[in-house]
Order: sequence, then structure tokens, then C-alpha cells
Amino acid sequence: MMRSSRGATLSGRERAALALACLASIIVPLLALPGASLAQPAPLAIVFPPWVSGEEAIARSLSAGHRVLRPGRTASIVVVAPADSMAPERPGGAIMVLALAGLAGCLDAAVSGRAAS
Repeated sequence: MMRSSRGATLSGRERAALALACLASIIVPLLALPGASLAQPAPLAIVFPPWVSGEEAIARSLSAGHRVLRPGRTASIVVVAPADSMAPERPGGAIMVLALAGLAGCLDAAVSGRAAS
């Protein structure tokens, strides 16, 4: 049985393709991040745990000083207006607060519903 030494090494073309794939896997997600915008700031999505009901999520957002715009993609996501000057506090029990720009826009039911039409 002869073993080929080629199986253990990569050619120059294969190395370049691998380097390009690695570079693309870093650059593509960075391009998807929201950038600074001169336009009106994007609404925010407040994400609560899945066991928090929609009514409770809205009540917690309102009590923290947010202006609620609509529910999000699921009942545990609340879309609120961006803060004007002073940012309201994070509601109790919220997992995270995200700007609805870039990939985080998938959390908004209104935007996703329009795209499907």
C-alpha cells in the first residue's frame, strides 16, 4: 500500500481559498452589524424570557419609562421608541435591549410581516 504525501499538505491555491473563506467569515458578520446613522435612531427591542407573557412584558417596559410601540416577533419581545436624551432604565427581568437595525431587525414582527408580503 502506497501512501500519498499530498494528503497532508495543501497547494497554494487551496491555502488561498482557505484564507479567503476565513477572512470572509469574519468580514461578512461585521458588515451586517448596524452602523452609525444620521437618520432617526432605530426603535429598540426589549427581549424578556419566554415565560414572561406579552402583557407582563409591556407592563414592565412601561414601568421602566419606555414608550411602547408594538409587540415584537414573539410575546416576550416588546418594541419601544428610541430614547430621546436620557435613556430609560432596563426593565426588570429583561434579558437584553437591542437596536432594531442590522440583524436585530428580525425581532420586529412589523418589519418581518412587510417583507413576507
